[in-house]
Amino acid sequence: MEIILGESMPEIKYLFRYRDMVASTLVEHQKIIEKNGACWWGWWKRPAETIRFEIWAELADQTGRGEPVMVGLFDSGAGTVRIARVIDIVVSRSPGDKSDTHPAVPEDEKGLVPKYYRKSSFSHAWLKLDLIQMDDLDFFGRYSFSSVPKLPNYSEAVLSMLTNKVVLDANELRGMDTTIWNIRPRIDSDNDEKVLLSTQGLTEAISNEPLYANSQFILHLTDAHFAVDKFRDQHIWRLDGEDDNEGFSLVESISGALADQSVGIIVITGDFTFIGSPEEFELAASSVNKLLGAFDLGVENLVMIPGNHDIKWTREDAYEDDAKVAVASAEATTNYRDFYERVYRHNAHKGLAMGRRYLMPNGMAVEICGVNSSSLETGKNFLAGIGRVQEKTFEEVSRELGWQEESTLALRILALHHHLSLTENLEPYADAPRGFGIAVDAPRIQRLAAQKGVQLVLHGHKHRAFIWRSGVYELPEHTNTKYRLGDLSIVGGGSVGSSETEGNRNYFNILDVSPSGIELTIFRGENGGTFSAMQKWDAEFSIAGEPKRLLLGEWTRQEEKLG
Repeated sequence: MEIILGESMPEIKYLFRYRDMVASTLVEHQKIIEKNGACWWGWWKRPAETIRFEIWAELADQTGRGEPVMVGLFDSGAGTVRIARVIDIVVSRSPGDKSDTHPAVPEDEKGLVPKYYRKSSFSHAWLKLDLIQMDDLDFFGRYSFSSVPKLPNYSEAVLSMLTNKVVLDANELRGMDTTIWNIRPRIDSDNDEKVLLSTQGLTEAISNEPLYANSQFILHLTDAHFAVDKFRDQHIWRLDGEDDNEGFSLVESISGALADQSVGIIVITGDFTFIGSPEEFELAASSVNKLLGAFDLGVENLVMIPGNHDIKWTREDAYEDDAKVAVASAEATTNYRDFYERVYRHNAHKGLAMGRRYLMPNGMAVEICGVNSSSLETGKNFLAGIGRVQEKTFEEVSRELGWQEESTLALRILALHHHLSLTENLEPYADAPRGFGIAVDAPRIQRLAAQKGVQLVLHGHKHRAFIWRSGVYELPEHTNTKYRLGDLSIVGGGSVGSSETEGNRNYFNILDVSPSGIELTIFRGENGGTFSAMQKWDAEFSIAGEPKRLLLGEWTRQEEKLG
């Protein structure tokens, strides 16, 4: 049965938002309908959005009586609307049921879910569709909001403007932090003035606006190295679009290991890709979005910076970290900037830096300065893999975050890709010409960080889990009464996705930030197997000095063996 889209306006009460990130959403669902007569469509809510139980109750009541419900499907990327028919739903059993946040479709109907997200556990509800109209509906200007959308952070006065207002274009919908709207055909008395709202997400890479983190746990990932074609083997996990019998994807592996774990902030310290190609960044963007969805986070709770593999300093279709730089930085960083803007929906910082301030539920304040350590600012003869931080950019971010003074009661974190301390007991002699991969300005960056009250550094690059603590002193010729600058704890993330690791091991970190200190849990997986907690370390906070300053103490390993 086809829906005829002519002069008449189909009666639809609900509009659902989606966007093609991994596959052609409608095409993949339509294939299943054509083969089986129906498909299941998973609903992924936005982080600030409620489950919208009142809407699901109405859908359940009508479909439960055997009455199909016509809905609209809004493609926020293309800005188009199609019609679909709902014949059943699956949703959490009740508003207070916390045990069923991500309900599943019936076991014998899992084949009605498209393969590309069949094993994902991020859907908060499911619509069973037996028809999707593949032609665009003449929607904008012909339908209106029938009630006020559920939008956080807006006053009732602002939201009241949307009731009985004509939906004029796709941008009116894109700007709303919701995925479901109550709609109806327009009538003559409806308001047809344009109203544009913006989502809660920040529109700048660097901001000192306090953001709320709904958990005290920080997830630190690095060196995923998404790769395709002849470099496919550089990434150890299953990629989007590959046979789901080939193992877990990166996000499935992480979310599986953290099934009962909340996360408030995600920090990713670079090397999303292997050669920095658009195809690799497309996979990385899809993975980042799925990771945020897995922990009910928005992009405002994500801090990421590039690695040396993410910037194409050479023209070769390969990655050689000893190659001479042959590409100007504007061209070299284009693919990463496009990736950043796809994830955040705003322009990347000119120096590819980030700055965020967070308030955790336990009262702890966390300030994160993310800097690009793949900056080759002094000449074309630097090697493509060398690490260097633009001091000017570091100063800009830290100034915006209020780090002019080292005095602070917040946890200050510096995130970068290259390491600031050697990570090996004995570095290979052959790596000496390349500086062993360490940032060439590592001592200077350590001194600047200590001066600004930074207690913790997070990095990647070496594909090795790493813990260090440095007492930082000024150079003798620069010393005065203040010669000891402070202590820095340094945590390396290992690689979460590369196949080039010692012993075929991959890692990620969870940091539990409490008023008493930090508990670091290192997760490890071997040979592409599941992640599990390997070690736990503690470091206590203290307050000392004049003016008062939050200090992070020595790392102590917890005695119990975890894995």
